[in-house]
Amino acid sequence: MTSMTRRRWLGLLVGTMTLSASALLASCGSTESTPTPTAGTAPTPTPAAAASPTAAATAAETPAAASPTAAAAATPTTGVASTVKARIALTASDAAFLIALDQGMFPDAGITVDLITATLDPGQAISLLGAGQLDLVGGGISAALVNGIKQGVALKIVVAETVITEDFGNYHVIGVSKSLWDSGEVRSVADLRGKQIALVTSSGGDVLETKKVLAQHGLTLDDVQVQTLRAPDVPAALQNAAVAAGFLIEPYVTIALEQLGAAVALVDGQAIAQAAGIGLPINVLSFGPRLLDDRPLAVAFLTAYLRGVAWYYERIGDSARRQEIAEVLKKYTPLKDDQLYARMTWPPIARDGRFEPAFLDEYQALWTELGQIKETLPADQLVDFSYLEEAARQA
Repeated sequence: MTSMTRRRWLGLLVGTMTLSASALLASCGSTESTPTPTAGTAPTPTPAAAASPTAAATAAETPAAASPTAAAAATPTTGVASTVKARIALTASDAAFLIALDQGMFPDAGITVDLITATLDPGQAISLLGAGQLDLVGGGISAALVNGIKQGVALKIVVAETVITEDFGNYHVIGVSKSLWDSGEVRSVADLRGKQIALVTSSGGDVLETKKVLAQHGLTLDDVQVQTLRAPDVPAALQNAAVAAGFLIEPYVTIALEQLGAAVALVDGQAIAQAAGIGLPINVLSFGPRLLDDRPLAVAFLTAYLRGVAWYYERIGDSARRQEIAEVLKKYTPLKDDQLYARMTWPPIARDGRFEPAFLDEYQALWTELGQIKETLPADQLVDFSYLEEAARQA
């Protein structure tokens, strides 16, 4: 897999888009590499301020600071401090988490959630977990998971936020620049050989999904030139043909294909789902040492989270009530455009929070191929659903 330099790529887009100084973790994913974490060099997190993002209806949208801290919690039943410090991506994939926060489900469980915002790559986030400056991290699955555990950080995936489902729709799309489509230069995946494709992480689900799609057409990641961009920047890159193709995640699918007319779906979401595998985890929540060691608090947190999932599914199938979800997301995420909420494919929130752990072997094979990890770990060292199972009995 080859990649062009960011300096050279930016030269193609001067005057057309604005790059944010901060990056979000995962469904939109970090654009950073995944260094081996070192707890001693962890950056100091910044408590989240009220969100004030720019309009989400443009491809150059810049994610804002994280949302407000939840209201004071009720007396915790765990007998320990009940504030949980969390770093999540603040995207629609976090809907269940944000619902539980907004609707008082965490305070009802005796938990105050402090949302932390900082410019973090996955390795830095893992370092903060190990240093006790974060209690949980949400976002895409990355090689930092394995590297952190190998460095001695007590860390486990405990719940899936989103997974690929049978009715995935166009939540993910591989789009081709419309100008290249119209010219006939790119009309199939095979036509991407030697061309630039924008991905939004260095080791997340988008990379694994793209690898599997390419394999169906006789290509590998080494046969294309990968450019890692922030998810909000991909539509503009496609509009200006700075890349031939790009991995789009909602709402940027709708922005690129419908609002800007910048791209055509080369591989739609259902084709991606079939190639990647139904049930593939996309975004997850991972607990650090404090929550893993405090089982009552961890279970109380996940009980509240699962109630957020139930609230989501009570409304997502009803177009009128779906707006209630949109109102929650508008408070905490950069996406404020009601028209986008009305038109986009909604995130496939995992109903029970589970996934088949064998999928982690596929992720680790990818990270090994990319040189991001030196050895793999058994899946049971990466994920622990026992907290979730206990929470499900209480939700």
